[in-house]
Amino acid sequence: MGSLAVYGEEDVTAHECDDCGASFETLTRLRLHDCEDVQSETSVGSANLEQSESTDSSPADKQNAAVAELDTLLDRFSGGDRAALHDAVTEFESALSAALEEDDGGETYRDVFWSYHERVSDALDEAARATGWTLLEEVINAYDPTADDELPLVTPTIANAVGRNLIRTRLTDGVSAIPVVALEYLDGVAVAAGDTADTTQEEVHAYGWGIGHPNHSVADRLHARASEDIFSVTPTLEHAFYADQYAAVDLLDALVRDESIDGTFSRPARDDMPYRRYLCDCVYGLQTDDYWPGMPRYYDWGEEFDDTFELDDTVEQRIRDLVAETGFDADLPNDWTFRDLGV
Repeated sequence: MGSLAVYGEEDVTAHECDDCGASFETLTRLRLHDCEDVQSETSVGSANLEQSESTDSSPADKQNAAVAELDTLLDRFSGGDRAALHDAVTEFESALSAALEEDDGGETYRDVFWSYHERVSDALDEAARATGWTLLEEVINAYDPTADDELPLVTPTIANAVGRNLIRTRLTDGVSAIPVVALEYLDGVAVAAGDTADTTQEEVHAYGWGIGHPNHSVADRLHARASEDIFSVTPTLEHAFYADQYAAVDLLDALVRDESIDGTFSRPARDDMPYRRYLCDCVYGLQTDDYWPGMPRYYDWGEEFDDTFELDDTVEQRIRDLVAETGFDADLPNDWTFRDLGV
């Protein structure tokens, strides 16, 4: 695939391939573009035949070809060819793009995505553990979630690998060692994805592990989007408690007391829940040993690091005082636990 040339947002047709000069309206289309045939030494007649065959191929043919190539590239990566991983990510997006064209209610797309989401994210994670953040940063830059009106289709998979390594970096080297580009990426994905309960939003919850970073304020970013993005902010704040419970309780206190966060959401056969009350759901598992946040998928930091969490008594009291002072304990039993704060 040709290298990416990205220009200003005001120029909506300026996504140009450096190799052949072709222009595309979106970065996703540019990423899927393959100009190798344009540069090949085949005859004009042969090239025209290839183009005709490509044009006539069905979405299923394109998807099958991309999946076959993806399998080959992942096998090459497993065999030690690190360079194959970049192409594997590209082929994964190609396969997803072709699957999206199938008129079957998204069934083909889901089949392809869930067949390879773990494999590709595992490969990205393995490469990052072997070589550091360099490769992930290259992938982040190539699949910028803020560059187009549409998110790259491989975004959840990239976000999964970024989240795993964000947690790992914090636990091994401290919050300052987390690259700002990784935090900007997860925050950018959350904003671009909007307030939806889908896989993309779920895979960015590890953003909370960046709380307290000296060069990127996770707390400020979460506070700024709480009203519009509550279903991402609350589970992200849950992650933040495991990273730094003192910084996290400061943020929870500020959010719950902020009356400008005045939204509500409906619950079947129950009263509507205010957003500020729903924020308290983030402490659901803090007093238990049998509950941990489930994101990023396929990763258990507690198992990798034999990590344990113990809630500080002062933090527990601050949460209890906050719930009482805001009146959110009105519908709770007298001996309520943090699990009673769950939605």
